[in-house]
This record gives sequence, C-alpha cells and structure tokens, in this order.
Amino acid sequence: MRETQSLVSLSAGILTAFAMVATVFLSSPEALAADSGKEEAAAAQSPSCDCPVASNRRQKPKLADLKAAPDDGRALDTGDEIAALSSVQHALSATADGATYVWHRNNGRLSGLVKPTSSFKNVEGTICRHVVVMMTTGEKTRKAEGVACRDALGVWSLEG
Repeated sequence: MRETQSLVSLSAGILTAFAMVATVFLSSPEALAADSGKEEAAAAQSPSCDCPVASNRRQKPKLADLKAAPDDGRALDTGDEIAALSSVQHALSATADGATYVWHRNNGRLSGLVKPTSSFKNVEGTICRHVVVMMTTGEKTRKAEGVACRDALGVWSLEG
C-alpha cells in the first residue's frame, strides 16, 4: 500500500510539473532574451503577478509541438521534457528565494531558468513557493509564473 501511495504522489508531482513546463512554452506572450532587462526593470517598479488564469490555459499542452533550434528543426522529445521537469523540481527544492537556477540541456536544444521569488505556507500549512520559469528553444523564449506547493514526499506540484 505504501508503494502505491508513493507512486501516486510521484506521478501527480510529475504531471503537475509537466503542466507547469508546458504552460511556459504554450503561454501566448513571447519574451525574447534581448528584452529581459526591460521586463526586470518593469517588474521592479510595480509588484504584480501575471499567473495564468485557469480559463486561459490550453487543454492538452505538449512540449513536443515546439521545434528545437532552427538549424535542426527537430521537435523536442521526451528526454527534453524530463530534463525540464527535473530542473524545475531541483530548483524549487534547492534554490533560495530571489536566486536564479539556470540549466542547459546537454544537446543544446533546450535551456531555462527557474527563479523562486517567495516562500510561504498556505492555509493547510503546506510549504509553497511563487516561481517564475523561463525556457528557451532555438530563438523562442517563454515565461510563466505560478505557485508550487510541496507534498509530504517532497514533490512540488503546481497549485490551481
């Protein structure tokens, strides 16, 4: 019974992390890396959260729909998705508030950064973090914000 509960929690965490990563790539506004300084300056002036509203989310997000670097044109694969999800889980567990965790896929097709901005306990007493995730493939960069909470097994799940 314990193994089943562990597998269910782990599966739920992985699916939630996948949804978060997919939201990064499928969100409508594109952020180019060259404009990141402007976005950071604007964010410093007025604190706000542009977390995705449930009604605005796409139904079946897939990272595989994106093309990788323009020179090879290949779609992202399962290995890319796993690398992205692992990086988000690691960053939420090991990165301090305000610090940025940067990662690059060995094949060079995918990279990203994860920046937990604040930690808090929700009404149930669960540890949660507001997080900003940016991922880049080729010349396309996507940004998403959200809140992730850690379950009893230490797996982070996206709230909402």
